[in-house]
Amino acid sequence: MLKSKKSLYILLPLVVFIWGAIIFQVLGAFSDDDPIFNENTQIDVSEITTKEREVFTIEPLERDPFLGTLYQPKKKKSKSTKPRVQKQTAFLWPNIQYKGLVSGNNNNAIYLISINGVDQLMKVKQTIDQVTLIKGASSTIRLKYKGKTKNFTIAN
Repeated sequence: MLKSKKSLYILLPLVVFIWGAIIFQVLGAFSDDDPIFNENTQIDVSEITTKEREVFTIEPLERDPFLGTLYQPKKKKSKSTKPRVQKQTAFLWPNIQYKGLVSGNNNNAIYLISINGVDQLMKVKQTIDQVTLIKGASSTIRLKYKGKTKNFTIAN
């Protein structure tokens, strides 16, 4: 890199000068000597004049300006849409709460379920008030009501 001491004698003062100038600028920016402004300076305020905008309309092109050919408007395909009649009946589940596993193992388990505020003890594949217990575990059960199934978790 620096094979001669001559270049070292030239570059070292140059680096010190540059760093000194940078430090001087930074310290000068944070000094307490703020410039004094003359309070009697008058500012001339002139009104801003505005031009009215021209009103224009864009007309459709009749021919291509580059090719010189005439535009042929694309024909819109009319689709006859039939109004869809949705046959959605309001399907409401009864008020059901799973209160927990009462006793038993997987085969003969008895579950406590509240249907419309009435506590019922149910086994798997048993039906009460059109509600059938399909599957059960200690934390969740699966019930079927009017062909629809729904999972219920234990109520705290």
